Amino acid sequence: MRFVAALIGLAASFSGCGRVDAIHGSAQDVMLDAGDGVRIAATHYPSTESKAPGVILVHMLGSDRSRWAGLAPQLQRAGYACMAIDMRGHGDSAQQQGKTLSFRAFTTEEWMGVLRDIDAAKRGLIDRGANAANIALAGASIGANLALRYAAVHGDAPAVILISPGLDYHGVAIEQAMIAYGKRPSLLMASDGDGYSASSCARLKEIAPGHCEWRQYPGGAHGTDLLDASDSARSQLITWLDAVMRGKGVAADAS
Repeated sequence: MRFVAALIGLAASFSGCGRVDAIHGSAQDVMLDAGDGVRIAATHYPSTESKAPGVILVHMLGSDRSRWAGLAPQLQRAGYACMAIDMRGHGDSAQQQGKTLSFRAFTTEEWMGVLRDIDAAKRGLIDRGANAANIALAGASIGANLALRYAAVHGDAPAVILISPGLDYHGVAIEQAMIAYGKRPSLLMASDGDGYSASSCARLKEIAPGHCEWRQYPGGAHGTDLLDASDSARSQLITWLDAVMRGKGVAADAS
């Protein structure tokens, strides 16, 4: 992904966290500091609401933040401020102090470095006006696992959405994380034909201490592909978020 500012010759610089934003319509390409020498490329979808609830979007392995381009504008129109990141080693987040990073060579410890990327996204949302006490996480595939691992140790995360999680992707295991996440609400989404994710969702729902909704969809689409393959997945995701983050009704348990 190339920053739109480079294409149209329009850029805006801001102080604080060393960020540079390139405005393109209702979204902004931004650079965030992960704190360990990695610069994280992200797209910020601002809300027109003051102190809007926020959502951090974490893509699946081998992908990048552009895969949220269908969901993020819908969340934005629903009043959420979103930050979609390129995880380290992906997309435009491939440099660490002059060294090139590639997810293909990541150890489990290096995958866990993505938690710094998520934290940078959270700070970025707060810096740009989101409600610091109301920022949820949504992840796809290994991004789902990493989102849950982050939320498990950050008690202020009000909700997580896990799209095609697996009990263990590349050493990023999540059974204990689901238990540590506690009674906060979670939404699990998986395709019937995506066997490992579907069975992982069944296990996560079984052990979840709090409200855990599991939505299953026909076919075999995985991760963010599920959102494109289903006519209802995105709207159901937003309805669930509205229920748990805005109190608009009660999220129904579709186990």
